[in-house]
Amino acid sequence: MQPNFQLLGKRSWKLIPYGLCLLKSCCNDEFDVTVYDPNFDNESVDEIKRYLLKLKPDVVGLTSFSTEYIDEIYYHVRFIKEIMPNVKIVLGGVLPTVWIEKVIECKDIDYFVLGEGEITFKKLLQGIATSNDRIIEKIMGVSFHKNNHNIINERPNFIDNLDAIPFPDYSDLDFNKYGNYKHKFSHTLISRKTPYALSVTSRGCPMQCTFCAASTVSGKKVRLRSAKNVLDEIELLRNIYGIKEIIFLDDHFLFDRQRAFDIMHGIMERYPDMTWKCVNVAVFSLDRALLSKMMESGCNQITLSIESGDSDVLKHLIKKPVNLVKAKQIAHMAKGMGFEVISNFVIGTPGETWVQIRNTIKYAEELNIDMCNFHIATPLPKTELMKICIDHGLLKSEEDVAGYTVGAINTPDFTGLELQILRAFEWDRINFITLNKVHKIAKLQGIKEDEVNEWRKQTRRNLGNTHLTMKK
Repeated sequence: MQPNFQLLGKRSWKLIPYGLCLLKSCCNDEFDVTVYDPNFDNESVDEIKRYLLKLKPDVVGLTSFSTEYIDEIYYHVRFIKEIMPNVKIVLGGVLPTVWIEKVIECKDIDYFVLGEGEITFKKLLQGIATSNDRIIEKIMGVSFHKNNHNIINERPNFIDNLDAIPFPDYSDLDFNKYGNYKHKFSHTLISRKTPYALSVTSRGCPMQCTFCAASTVSGKKVRLRSAKNVLDEIELLRNIYGIKEIIFLDDHFLFDRQRAFDIMHGIMERYPDMTWKCVNVAVFSLDRALLSKMMESGCNQITLSIESGDSDVLKHLIKKPVNLVKAKQIAHMAKGMGFEVISNFVIGTPGETWVQIRNTIKYAEELNIDMCNFHIATPLPKTELMKICIDHGLLKSEEDVAGYTVGAINTPDFTGLELQILRAFEWDRINFITLNKVHKIAKLQGIKEDEVNEWRKQTRRNLGNTHLTMKK
């Protein structure tokens, strides 16, 4: 089950639950598995209860996206246990993977799956089905409560052969409802053609960015599905659902250059009318030859995570190998070739000076691309940034983070409030400086121009917390 993350007022993405459909395909041969997503239609608590009571499951597996939604997870667990006190609740996803010490405090959750669940979850179901606690206690990657103690088993090794994992099983869902959904305020998820589909073709990230938990979630080693396996998935999606665009959710889609070329060649040969993009592109992987092939094969948009416009911040504080001169050249090259170009930046890393933050704003402005996003450095559990903040007394514990658009830390060089003000107003100034840019961003974000004006106003007045007032 994908929880309805909107029940407590948070903004949520209306995406097909790709990971849950992978789990279904892995467990179907032994268990009767139903994928349920009350998030898409924003179902009420009563609607969710009615569905679960009708289904009468033995096990409810909840997934989690990030630590930001911990209260939503607890909320679901409470009302599920109220109506079905004997059901076994399993929590998987990001939350237990990066913050098991916290979520295991919730005694209404029976089991926790840490890391990749395709193999672990099936083993857990086998143990539950046979009521064999001895089997469960030995499963790597499973945590649970026993005799008033918390048992946290070591995580298993990451799955090396990703081609061995079957394709997601979407049979419980109305795929076209997701594939034709018109997103707003999220350029990475707005497809040029519909219906569209999502895919993850690799796992892991070799970068050691201080603010990111990707290596904790999916490992430092990049594991790749073969180009053939990726193309076979696309063909299946084409044949069954008639998809016209594919969006890759990989952390590092271009890690293996030859594989990327092979995928693009396959798309051109087998699906010449398709478009595609990936949500994040490593700028240091790009050159003219690769950009040309991306454009030729139907890619229409790139999002570059440059992170900072100050070389010292990149090297010593964020620890990302970005050459700012080359990054600017790549951005201009891509723009000239016809790509929609967006870039992400992070401001407010501990140790960063106000001058260096202003350098990032200046660099972003000089890029003169379609859109620049500014994010406040947010310490997440199991990241180097969180450790730095606690070690230097900027935070007392991992529970002190306010949210992704709220400045959670204050340093001698800046306060959280200063970052929020700067972020909101410079985002507005740089991105909407001409009427042409307003038109472009309206298209990128899937909104009308009057919505752009309201979006800008609410962003300024709420200092980035637009979900408080904007209707998505």
